[in-house]
Amino acid sequence: MADVNPYYLGVFVVYLLIVLAIGIWGYRKTTDVMDFWVMGQSMGPTLATWSLVANFVSAVSVIGFIGAVYGGGYSLMTGTILGLMLGVSGLYFVVGRVRQLNHLTLPDIIADLTGRQAARPIAGAVLLANGWLYLIMQLVGASLLVTTITGVPYEYMVWVIGVVFITYTVLGGLVSVAWTDLLQGTIMVAAVLFALGYMMLDLGGFTAINTEFAAMNSANVAPLGAGAYTVIGVVASIVAFFGTIFTEQNMIVRIAATKDVRTAKIHLAASGVILSVFYTALVILGGATTVALENAGLSINNIDNAFPTLITEYVPTSIGVVIILAVMSAILSTTDTRLHSTGITTARDIYSYFRPNASDESQLRVSRIATVLFGITATAAAVNPPDTIIGLYNLRAILLTSAFLVPVYTALYLSGVNGWAVLASIVVGTVLGLAANFFGGSLGIPATFIGVGSAALVLLVGYFALPEQGSGPRREYTTSDD
Repeated sequence: MADVNPYYLGVFVVYLLIVLAIGIWGYRKTTDVMDFWVMGQSMGPTLATWSLVANFVSAVSVIGFIGAVYGGGYSLMTGTILGLMLGVSGLYFVVGRVRQLNHLTLPDIIADLTGRQAARPIAGAVLLANGWLYLIMQLVGASLLVTTITGVPYEYMVWVIGVVFITYTVLGGLVSVAWTDLLQGTIMVAAVLFALGYMMLDLGGFTAINTEFAAMNSANVAPLGAGAYTVIGVVASIVAFFGTIFTEQNMIVRIAATKDVRTAKIHLAASGVILSVFYTALVILGGATTVALENAGLSINNIDNAFPTLITEYVPTSIGVVIILAVMSAILSTTDTRLHSTGITTARDIYSYFRPNASDESQLRVSRIATVLFGITATAAAVNPPDTIIGLYNLRAILLTSAFLVPVYTALYLSGVNGWAVLASIVVGTVLGLAANFFGGSLGIPATFIGVGSAALVLLVGYFALPEQGSGPRREYTTSDD
């Protein structure tokens, strides 16, 4: 075991105690299943904005993205981050219709649009797979960081962090999650901006960082990595990450939790501005991390260790404490959101489908049980993760976008689409998108294109071949709903 830094360990313990205290407070504020799932649909613009910001930024964003810049330069912005920000911008223009439907989950929306209740368990299964993958990569990121800074063995730290976030999420549901998000989101943004400011002062400013970064490898500052990425590959990445914003269960849950359409729009617009600034700062911080480690002669054997190494081996302890707060805030805020969503999906979209007369109390009980089970199994899988953080992130982006982007949003605006065609499109897109990813794109076509393309083709054939039409939205959205 490495030497333990008492300052880092102390900050980590205090942080966990604070979020646990908020979880206990949230439990006392949660009186029924609607409180647990969507905070009684009473979330205002400030809380909604910071909850979305905190939910959006994950272990991928802090550890994974900085590691990706360390390994491949600023080209990360061209595909992944651009796709995410375009997704937030695009969602703003459809959020009015989504919120007006007043459904709690994405499968609820699909069932309404198609007139087929079978959509709920089908879509729910895809969302549970996505949520489980996300939980694994979050736990890996958190545990890598805390193991590096405390010296506690990784396989033990995974379980410590897993038990904490399971506990406070299962206690208060979205009440706990949203208020911890408010704390974590503000800490995260402020701390990353502070860390970037320190690194710019330490390395001589933005121009000096970029000059050294380019001198190390000119591909570091090229939009496509000087040939490392193709245009078609970047477009596929943009589509994949754009699509995740529209199809994440947690995004739909947060929209449902806002008190009205106006609040839903405000929180998307405000969070989009904050996230654009944050991600720009984060990518530059990735370049600064690469330059700093190179100048100090510090080598790493895994790109995911770049940022943790900067914290423990380069910056002073006082600065490291601030950065640790940012990373832990990013990781736990997204982890609890995904875990909360798995509980809702299991109870609302699967359990209540097979038990349509289930009481609110039984649905709340099932939601909490599922939260614990998914948390435990994801923690166990994170002990020996199947891929890197960015690799898992890419996989779930392909899964979500292939399954839902085309069928769901076509049905949202084109009510004549047959319900069974929409469901077939979801199934075929999911299966072929994942198959293309696992078999390594042997056809030379990005997996996202295969998944999205096959879903679109099935939907097109179904539109012309199946005479019975879906039900479409229950009523048209108008600006008066604002």
